[in-house]
Amino acid sequence: MKLYFEGTSHGVPEKDRFCTCTVVEAGGKYYAIDAGGPLVDFLIRRGIHPDGLAAIFITHVHSDHVAGLAGTTDLFTWYFKNTDPHIFTPEQRLLDGLYAWNSMLYGERARHFRSTVFEEGEIFNDGTLRVRAIRTQHTPHSFSFLLEAEGKRVLFTGDLKRPEVDFPTVCFEEECDAIVGECAHFPATAYAPIFEKCKCKNFYLHHIYPRQQASIDELLAMEKPYTVTPLTDGYALEI
Repeated sequence: MKLYFEGTSHGVPEKDRFCTCTVVEAGGKYYAIDAGGPLVDFLIRRGIHPDGLAAIFITHVHSDHVAGLAGTTDLFTWYFKNTDPHIFTPEQRLLDGLYAWNSMLYGERARHFRSTVFEEGEIFNDGTLRVRAIRTQHTPHSFSFLLEAEGKRVLFTGDLKRPEVDFPTVCFEEECDAIVGECAHFPATAYAPIFEKCKCKNFYLHHIYPRQQASIDELLAMEKPYTVTPLTDGYALEI
């Protein structure tokens, strides 16, 4: 499994960071976790044809996680017409908004995309990638995702309230090859006692807010039995 971190910023883009978007490669297929930035642009820059995109998984409906979907579905309507990803969202209003946008542009030719409004539990399994959604408290409809593919397991926390409140406890019970944790809504050091409990040795900081940099540095300086890597746009990780 390979992970391409194309957008690693917090609620707004920074000069060197797009808003949240990660592309997952497994078994010759591609999947996206959130689309706060221009997803199609990211795929093309990676040399990935959009037709290879099997599914898009949205952690929650905030603009920095979904704004890129408007341009994405636009291009899939008039140009990449054979691209047909399955969109997974925790709220119907995202689909309604996308269709309204598409209708404004194309009228009767507006395209309906394959979609699922999901709840907690297993939401996807195509024989290559399995995705479990785990509810968090960032919003009334926000989720973490546990991804399993090619014998590997990776957790994306999505946005959290605080680690001690809604960090997915499945990581205390099941081994993970990597955990990708947001770093916008609380100091990075809040993760320290949580990471100690996890059955994982490799942690990656994502969704980074510059005001958290001092706490990131403090976490990196701690003596710990695991590694912590702050992510940057364009970072490629093979699990």
